[in-house]
Amino acid sequence: MTNESLLAKKQREMGFLHHFHHLGYDLIDLGVVEKFEWTQLSHDDLHLMLNRHKWQSGDQLFALRSDWTNAIVRYRKQYHLRADKIAYSGPVYSLLKERHQLGVETFTDSIPKQIEVLGDMITFMENELELYLSVAVVSHNKLLKKILSPRELEDPSVRKFICERNQDALKHRLGADHPLIGLMDQAPTEQAGYLKENYPELTGHLNELAEWEATLKSKNVDYVYADMLALPNQSYYKGIFIQLYGKNQTEPVASGGQYTSSSKAFGMAINN
Repeated sequence: MTNESLLAKKQREMGFLHHFHHLGYDLIDLGVVEKFEWTQLSHDDLHLMLNRHKWQSGDQLFALRSDWTNAIVRYRKQYHLRADKIAYSGPVYSLLKERHQLGVETFTDSIPKQIEVLGDMITFMENELELYLSVAVVSHNKLLKKILSPRELEDPSVRKFICERNQDALKHRLGADHPLIGLMDQAPTEQAGYLKENYPELTGHLNELAEWEATLKSKNVDYVYADMLALPNQSYYKGIFIQLYGKNQTEPVASGGQYTSSSKAFGMAINN
């Protein structure tokens, strides 16, 4: 990395923190090494631990931070953080790569307040980072939880085939009469109607999905796609999940969604 590129990276980071400080967000900084108690590991901790740099010293387990939201959730439980909105910046490490994230979180079940935070993030990306957002994919994790049994949802093969949209493999794994196959038989524009007709109890979640879809369209994102088959990349997401893509990019430039901490929450992070 050249001096110029390093300075530009640090300037983006400081610009992000200054921007959200002036918007009234509390800034937070956490250590990159996290300490765990074996007896207190949550389901999400165990799930993330498979892909983390970790080591043991005596009875203590240590790991490099691999996910900001997971770290913030545990920090809130331990120290009773009372901030309504926070912003952060720093690295996360998996076994395969390092990323630097710029992110925000809000701890509220108010959808309008969550949408306001999403708007703050999109405005920063467009105006300060000059990122042109061409595609947004929005999904709701309650949908597949209704169609699939817990065992099917945890099946690595089923998850892999869903991500690949491999309908033939899913038919072989789940059976041709499985409701997931019925959903996949529908055109994307008809899938919400199909779910409302066959699972009326999902109507509230589908209406919520439509509200977020309309919000993203109002932010001048070129193409907004409601994906009924999307699987969040982290297990702690409990509702809406959003991925934002730049023009001609195959990996999201930012992602986030709703989750449960000690209260309802929403977070979004830029992969800087």
